[in-house]
Amino acid sequence: MILPQFPDYEINVSLYENVQNAADIQSRVAELPYAFIDANMICSVEQLTAAIYRTLMESTYNRLRTKTLHSEVLLALSPTSNIGEAFKKFGVKSTSERLIVVQINENGSQKIDDSLVQGDSVEFKDENLQSYCDVDAIRKVYKLDKSFQSNNTSDLSRALVDAIQLRGL
Repeated sequence: MILPQFPDYEINVSLYENVQNAADIQSRVAELPYAFIDANMICSVEQLTAAIYRTLMESTYNRLRTKTLHSEVLLALSPTSNIGEAFKKFGVKSTSERLIVVQINENGSQKIDDSLVQGDSVEFKDENLQSYCDVDAIRKVYKLDKSFQSNNTSDLSRALVDAIQLRGL
């Protein structure tokens, strides 16, 4: 994935299901150059793209609040500014069966090491994400109460992208 506004960055995204080694990945997450995201908390490609875009904007203006771009992606997904909560809600859990792996490379094209995740690689697309997403958990984390009536995932995606883009303004 390449964002036209950030031509010096290459973003690699992989989606895995039937993950067998989530606990191992969780224990090593700080030493690995990737963002590991529980796929149950992502309902669309647009939601993750918005978080990556926000991360690169924060980096451009030297406003990162975490140590790496990869941890900043998790923070950008979160409706709060608490990095611990972001990792807890959006990061890999020992019980995660579906993972999204994001790698952001500046001035280089290094690919994700597929041997890192013991699971089945599937195409990163909306249809797969929508079949995995836990709408109730997402509504709870983003505090989308009864005033948000739609159960349509495209409406949910739009609401989440708006939340990501507006947080902190």
